[in-house]
Amino acid sequence: MGAIETIRDITGRKRDEQEVVRSRRSLADIISFLPDATFAINRDGVVITWNRAMEELTGIPAESMIGKGDYEYSLPFYQERRLMLANLVLMPEAEVDSLYTHVNREGDTLVVDTFIPSIRGKSGRYFWAKASPLYDPDGNVTGAIETIRDITERREMEGKLARSNAELQIAADIQRSFMPEVIPQIRGFDIAARTVMAKEVGGDFFDVIPFEIIALSKGTLGLLVADVSGKGVPAALFMALSRIVVRVNALWHRDPAKAIFDANNIITEDSKSGMFVTLFFGALSESDRTLKYVNAGHNPPVVVRSRDGTLEELLPTGMAIGADAHQEYASRTIPIGTGDVVVIYTDGVTDAMNAQEKFFGEDRLYTIIRENARLPAQEILDRILSEVREFSKDMPQFDDITVLVVKGN
Repeated sequence: MGAIETIRDITGRKRDEQEVVRSRRSLADIISFLPDATFAINRDGVVITWNRAMEELTGIPAESMIGKGDYEYSLPFYQERRLMLANLVLMPEAEVDSLYTHVNREGDTLVVDTFIPSIRGKSGRYFWAKASPLYDPDGNVTGAIETIRDITERREMEGKLARSNAELQIAADIQRSFMPEVIPQIRGFDIAARTVMAKEVGGDFFDVIPFEIIALSKGTLGLLVADVSGKGVPAALFMALSRIVVRVNALWHRDPAKAIFDANNIITEDSKSGMFVTLFFGALSESDRTLKYVNAGHNPPVVVRSRDGTLEELLPTGMAIGADAHQEYASRTIPIGTGDVVVIYTDGVTDAMNAQEKFFGEDRLYTIIRENARLPAQEILDRILSEVREFSKDMPQFDDITVLVVKGN
């Protein structure tokens, strides 16, 4: 019986050893075809696995690396023999932070991002690496495995995104700094205005200009709503230029057509970017309750008359400014009676899109204005913005939205 038990014991051990060998081969096969460069070492720091992706990354075939120790595997990366992450994961007290930045510990696993100055003739590469201990069936540590991934393109994209976000913040700050904090008012009218900036900052802006600043015409306000072509910092800078030039010329000219004519010449001659701006500029008069305006290629503002609810569109009277010097602009004058409502807006309102890819559109906007025309200017403005928000709630805002409302009292 003793001999039989001995034979059974030997047979069992052989079977276990064969199973271990099969398991190791299976693991090696799996590692060999992993998409990420991967190698493994035993407790003595000798390479036991060097997969195909590692061969491609380093240019060193597996047969030249397997069985090597003395930190041979670090040479392709650092051109010197040094600890790799696979070594450090076997050394709990090791100073990981002294060799790597951005170290994350996930249980017994180490994850790092690192910059390697040169590898296989390529300079300046960023890598992500992850190392974990290897265990035998009894839970004993037998070695370590390390996976390495080239993340250079990802890091470059992250850098570009960070720079882009910084530029967008600059553009937003520029745009915000030019928005009036308090809307000037004159007798006989109620005025409200607001810009809602999109994440990708455009060049919407509005201005309400008291002409009495230099005693030209007390009781008159300049109303300006504009939309600059383009996005980001260039649009914000062009917006700032356009606002200043239009404001200065508006203050020096009683006639809107003359002001916009001169502003267009200055902007066109000074701008080499090819950008342009559509705008609506009008002089709102307290004395005769009129709005004398120029529409330079802008989407038509709308007037709702209180007496019968009729609707008028204030069509363009000239081209967008910045497109062509010496363009002629015509002025038009409309009366604004008690209860009449004028809404000047940018196409961010009508071009707002919902999840079904339908536009908010002019008809919906006009209906909202008619239905709320008895409200104060600020409430009309709030209703418009609320309806646009509700309409496109499942979609991001792609364009700035600007609305200026004038109501006759």
